[in-house]
Amino acid sequence: MKKRFLMLFSMLFLLAFVVGCGNGNGNGGEKKGTFWDEDGNGIEDWLEKPINLTYASWQHTELEQITVESLMIDAFMEKYPNITVEMISIGHDWEWQDNMIARAEAHTAENPQFPDVFLVRRLESDLPYGWLADISEMYKNDPDTQYIFPSLQASGTFGNKRYAVPTYIYPQFWIVNKTLLEEANVPIPSYNWSWEAMEQTAKMTHNETKKIIGLYGVNGGYGVESGTRGYISELPKVIKLKSDSSVAATWSSRGFDGESFNYLDDAQLTAFNKLTTALNEGWCKIGLTAEEKLEYYGAEDYRPTVNGKVSIWREESWSFKDVKDILEFEWDIYPGPGGVTGGNTDIIGISSLCAEKKAAYQLLKWMSYGEEGILKRFEIFSEYSDVVYRQGNNYPYPIVDYGIDSTGKNRIWESIPYSNTAPGLVTPEYLEGLRNGAFQMNKEYIGWDAADFAVGDYLEQIFSGQTTFAAVREAMENDSKKALEQARAALGFLNN
Repeated sequence: MKKRFLMLFSMLFLLAFVVGCGNGNGNGGEKKGTFWDEDGNGIEDWLEKPINLTYASWQHTELEQITVESLMIDAFMEKYPNITVEMISIGHDWEWQDNMIARAEAHTAENPQFPDVFLVRRLESDLPYGWLADISEMYKNDPDTQYIFPSLQASGTFGNKRYAVPTYIYPQFWIVNKTLLEEANVPIPSYNWSWEAMEQTAKMTHNETKKIIGLYGVNGGYGVESGTRGYISELPKVIKLKSDSSVAATWSSRGFDGESFNYLDDAQLTAFNKLTTALNEGWCKIGLTAEEKLEYYGAEDYRPTVNGKVSIWREESWSFKDVKDILEFEWDIYPGPGGVTGGNTDIIGISSLCAEKKAAYQLLKWMSYGEEGILKRFEIFSEYSDVVYRQGNNYPYPIVDYGIDSTGKNRIWESIPYSNTAPGLVTPEYLEGLRNGAFQMNKEYIGWDAADFAVGDYLEQIFSGQTTFAAVREAMENDSKKALEQARAALGFLNN
C-alpha cells in the first residue's frame, strides 16, 4: 500500500511540476516584470485575484480552539483580504506523520485533503513522499531572508534545494535558583556569564549535607528534570568561538556543521573533559535514580529542581512553563553561559500540489520569519496570553534580526513579551545567545537522527564512566559520518 501510494504521489508531483512550468507570457517572449510581479503592472501577482489556501499546525489541534496560530491566520486574512485561509486539524505532533499520509492518500483535485502550508515533522520523513515543494527560488527572491541567523540559513535544505524554512526558536532555559545562591552567600551572576562563572556558581552552592545539587541533569531527555546537557550541546561551540569564530558560526548543537559532528575537533575534547571533571567532583549530577531520590529526599518521585534543591538546571521552554507557577523560591532565566543558547526550531513547508505557491509562501513567511508576522504574533500573545498560555507555542523567539530601524529601535526585540515570566528573557544578552545559538537540527537535516543514534552507546559509556571520550572519539566520528551518509544516500534520487 505504501509503495503504491509513493508511486501515485510521485506521478501527481510530476504533473504539478509540469503544469507549474507553464509560466510564460503566452507569446513565446520573455517574461516581464519581476519574480513576484511577472506582468510588470506594479502589483505582486498573488495580490491580484481571490486565492484559497489551507494551513495545518500541531499548535492547533482542534478547529474550535483559540490559538496563537488561529489568531495569526485571522490577522493574515485581514491584511490580505483577497486570500482566504482555512485551518486544517491534522492532530498532535506524535500522530502527525500517519495523519498526513492518510490525507495525502485521500487527496484529489475535486476533494482536496492535503494542506497547502504546514509544519514539517521531519524533513527526512517527508521528502520520500514528494509532498514538499521546492521553494528555493521564492527564498532567494525574498530580500528578508538575509536577516535569518547564519546558523539557520541552511536549515530545511537538501542537496541544492530548499524544502522548508525554520519558524521560531524554542530555547533551552537555563534556570538559576537565586534563593539558594543568596542563602549560600554566592554572588548572583550577570547575564553575560561565562561557562566558568556558571561552573563556579554551581560549585559554591552545592551542598551534600543539605542535598543541594549545584548543576543537575546532564544527560536528561525531556521533562522537568531534563537539565543541563549543555556540556555536549552548547559548550563545544562556546569553546570554538574563542579559537575560530568563523568556523564556530557554522556549528549547531553538538558541534554539527551540516556534514559532521566534529568529534575530532579539540573543542569537543575539551567539552567532554570538562563534563567528566564536573561529574567526578560531584557538584554536577547526570540525574538521580528513584532509589537515590528516596534516600536523598524521602520520595522516589521527588523533583529536586521544582522543590528548590538545585542551583542551576537547563530545561525545555515548553516544559518549564508547566511548573514555573508552583516554584516557591526566587528564580530567573539566563542566556546560555558563554554567549551560546541552545534549543530547537520548528520548520514549515508548502505542498508540491499547491496551486498558488507564491501566495502560500507569503503565508509561510507570515508564520515564520516575516517582520510583520513576528510583531503581530507578539501582539497577539500579549493580548491573549490568558487564553493561549498553556499551548506548546509558548516562548517562541524569532529566527531573524532585522536590526535597528530609523527611530533607533530594534522593533522585534523590544516587542518580545516574556518579561513577565523572567527579566532575563528580554535582555540583549539573550538575543546574542540566540544569534550564536547551538540548535538541535534533527528536523532540519537529513541524517541527524541516524548519526545521533549511532553514537548513543558511546555517550552512555562516557557518562557512566566505562570509557572516556578520548578513547572513542574516532569511532564516534566514523560511525556518525557513516550513518549520515547512508541516510542521505537513501534520498539521493531527489538530487537527480
